[in-house]
Amino acid sequence: MSTKDQFFTMLQISDSVFPIGSYTQSNGLETYVQKGIIKDKKSAEEYLKSVLWNSYMYGDFLAVKLAYEYTNNNDMKKIIELDEILWAVKASREMKEGSSKLCIRFIKLIEKFYKEKFIIEYGDTIKSGECMGQHSIVYGSFSALAKIPKENALRSYLYNAASSVVNNCAKLIPLGQVDGQEILFGVQELLQKMTIEIEKLSIDDIGRCCISFDIRAMEHEELYSRLYMS
Repeated sequence: MSTKDQFFTMLQISDSVFPIGSYTQSNGLETYVQKGIIKDKKSAEEYLKSVLWNSYMYGDFLAVKLAYEYTNNNDMKKIIELDEILWAVKASREMKEGSSKLCIRFIKLIEKFYKEKFIIEYGDTIKSGECMGQHSIVYGSFSALAKIPKENALRSYLYNAASSVVNNCAKLIPLGQVDGQEILFGVQELLQKMTIEIEKLSIDDIGRCCISFDIRAMEHEELYSRLYMS
C-alpha cells in the first residue's frame, strides 16, 4: 500500500460516514444534557476537554496505541488480553455492547476490500466468544496492518472522537455549528498533548478514568426518552 493509499484509507476509516453506526453512540453525553449539566457552548467545551483527558486517554485511545503495537508484533495473545481488560473496565452495559457492535461491523466492512489474516483471526475469537470485540482495538490493529503511521492513526482516531462529541452536542443542546467548530479549534492543543502523553502509558494504565462519566453512561439506560443508544 502506497503512502497516498495509507492516507486515504486513514481518512476513510475515521470518517463519520464510515457505516459502522458510531453516530448512534453518545457514551453518556445525553444524560449530562438531560440533567442540565451540559447546556451551552462553555459547558460543552469543558465536558469535551474533560472526557478526552480523563476518560478516552485511559480507555479507547490507549487501546488504539496498544493494539497497533501488538499487531506489529503479531501478538494475538496480547490482543485478546487487551480485549478482556477493556471490556471489564467499561462500567456501562451500553458502552460495552456499543463498542462490540462497532467492532463487528468494522471487521465485516473492511473484509470486503482488505483481507488480513490477523484481523480475520481477531474476528474468529469474537465469534467463538473468546473476545467480545472492541472498536478501538480493531481500529488500531487495522491501522498497523494497513501501514498507516502510528502517530497518524492516533491523531485521526482522537480527532474523530472529539468531532463526534461536538456533533452530538450540536444535536442535543442544541449547539450552533459555528460554536462547535470553535470548540474543536480550541482543543487542538489538548489533542496534541494527548498524542505525546499516550506514548508514556502502558496496559497498566487502562481503566484510569473519572467515575462520573461511567455513572452518567449507566444512568443513560434508564432515561425516559433517548436519541442515542448509549
